[in-house]
Amino acid sequence: MNKVACQYALLRFRPFVETGEFANVGVVLLAPEARFFGFRLLKRYGRITQFFHQLDRKVYLNGRELFKEELNRFAAELKHLALDGRKRTPDVALAQGLFAELVRPREAMLQFDELRVALADDPKVKLNALFDFYVERNFVTKEYQERLLESSVRKLLYRANVGAAFQAAKIGTDDFEVNFPFVRKEGDQTLQVIKPLFLAQPDSTRVLTHGGQWVDKVRRLRRRGALPGQVLFPVSAPSQSTKAFHAFEEIQDDLKAQGVVVVPAVQEDRILEFVRGH
Repeated sequence: MNKVACQYALLRFRPFVETGEFANVGVVLLAPEARFFGFRLLKRYGRITQFFHQLDRKVYLNGRELFKEELNRFAAELKHLALDGRKRTPDVALAQGLFAELVRPREAMLQFDELRVALADDPKVKLNALFDFYVERNFVTKEYQERLLESSVRKLLYRANVGAAFQAAKIGTDDFEVNFPFVRKEGDQTLQVIKPLFLAQPDSTRVLTHGGQWVDKVRRLRRRGALPGQVLFPVSAPSQSTKAFHAFEEIQDDLKAQGVVVVPAVQEDRILEFVRGH
């Protein structure tokens, strides 16, 4: 299947011009040769009000509905003037011109980012994929969050001039090994192990499942005498007001029962205290 050329732009919600802060709330996409124009707008407002906590939710909701009406009018006009299926070929140049006018920079609460291009097998599928990535942020998995935590710890260790002492390594025995991002050794002896752990998920089951996997790994390594006495887990926890926090406390208790030092990942002084305690 030949790929179709697409143009798209992200819709940004920027309620406070003074700060320049914004949130991606939508995507519009044009594939004139495929006679396709589509858009998706963020329906849920919880993330918006959490980010702009001083803002009344109605500001975004009302703005979104007005913008949706504008996009529907544009879609109808675009179809009539350039993409009408009754015409033998779509007017690609006209469609691109109208689209460029739609997404041109404006000083408004809802405004488009720069025009971008992409190739796609199916424009509608591409639109949904772009929305999931840029608006729903489906790339922000626990694995992604843990990589961010690891990066933060690594920078901290290097700022404290001990980064070179810690290397990623496997810990274990012939029958059971676990990869750790930060292992401090002296010869063949393992002195310290650090494992950042992301548990700030809103769902208790996910917290227990992911945290429980590491409790099990630590327990099995302890049983085999493969872990040093000094093991640190800097953790990112869910909000105390959520049910998931109780699940986090259960995991925290289980780790501590295995001799693991558990500290909030944001408390850099406690991480350095552990490192320098060697």
